[in-house]
Amino acid sequence: MKLRTLGVLAAVAALAFSACSNTPAASGGATKGTVNFAIELPQQGSEKAASDPIINGIKLAVKQAGGAAGGYTIEIPQSVIKDDAINGAHDPQTGANNMSQLVADEKVIGVIGPLNSSVAKAQIPISNEGGLSQCSPANTNPDLTKGDPAKQLRKKANNYVRVVTTDDVQGPAAARYIFDVLKKTTVYIIDDTETFGKGVADAFEADFKKAGGTVTKHDGAPKTTQDYVTIMTAAASGNPQAIYFGGVTATGGARILLAAAQAGLGDIPYVGPDGINDGSGATKDSFLNLAGDKAAHSYSTLAGIGTFEGKAKFDTDYKAEFGIDATGYAAQGFACAQIFLDALGRAGATNPADMKALREAMRVAVTDTSHTYKTIQGDITFNADGDTSQRIVSIYSFDATAKDWKFETQVDYK
Repeated sequence: MKLRTLGVLAAVAALAFSACSNTPAASGGATKGTVNFAIELPQQGSEKAASDPIINGIKLAVKQAGGAAGGYTIEIPQSVIKDDAINGAHDPQTGANNMSQLVADEKVIGVIGPLNSSVAKAQIPISNEGGLSQCSPANTNPDLTKGDPAKQLRKKANNYVRVVTTDDVQGPAAARYIFDVLKKTTVYIIDDTETFGKGVADAFEADFKKAGGTVTKHDGAPKTTQDYVTIMTAAASGNPQAIYFGGVTATGGARILLAAAQAGLGDIPYVGPDGINDGSGATKDSFLNLAGDKAAHSYSTLAGIGTFEGKAKFDTDYKAEFGIDATGYAAQGFACAQIFLDALGRAGATNPADMKALREAMRVAVTDTSHTYKTIQGDITFNADGDTSQRIVSIYSFDATAKDWKFETQVDYK
């Protein structure tokens, strides 16, 4: 897998963004009734730093579309914005319970979320059984959509899509950046043992070795770990030139970095996936906020587009609406909402007889493999598994002056 950088995407992204409220999805009066787009994301502790930008992106897209599509009024009441976190961290069983509630609510015709792949693993069988459309702005574990047929999460026709690429792309992107760009040939790996964290770390390890690098050690440490210093002190004995962390801020991201600094590894690159790209140093409980000045040599990836033709307008509109800068997967939340708006426009045109029929028409429209979505991220199509046609990963470094993530480059693995 060769790293190839991308320039700014084609102007279609800007056109899709600026014309959002003029698309067929938003045309026609809202005369057929009211429907809900639900949101299912963790909203406590460090998880909140990652979820808030997504929620804002969703709301902005719906507002700019006039709050309507396919003849229906769209609402996002607080009652359908579900939190899957307990004690500041995502919880799969809570996510499953939330999805059961949303499936039972006939006004909900689509769910945007979740954030974490372990939660998605618990939710997809439920949303699939209920025929409820689901679009994730952040799930990256490959096995959610493919893998062993006997272990597939879906038993009925597909209902799930995601606008980010998978960890068999995100992991290798980080591996090649460390090896080819940072010129580090040995790395220590630690993951949080969860679906996402272990999956992306394993993908990273395989590709780093394929590139010719050496893994000094690979440890698994669950989010309940109390003593990271002992682990990192042992890791230091291998003299790694870089550290790769698989997981999210809430499952150890910043705590591991702080422990690494105590163990004498604070001056080597510390690289993590999208789970640590959750806001600036001013964002409460984000990776950069918790790590402080120890984040000086940190890098992160996002499993999607970091820069696009309409980014300046999106950033301006987002800040005007919410008073803060767009971070993390805000644009991906916006894109999921655009996909639902487009799909509802086409589903509504079939004049479904009732809400049950509308939900099914929505599912069919969302997962239509022949349809091209014009989104803020550019053109997106979904394959039969629900995976995006965009295999793009963005790479960020820590900007010590701004105390924020700085976009470095994005790579395309097509």
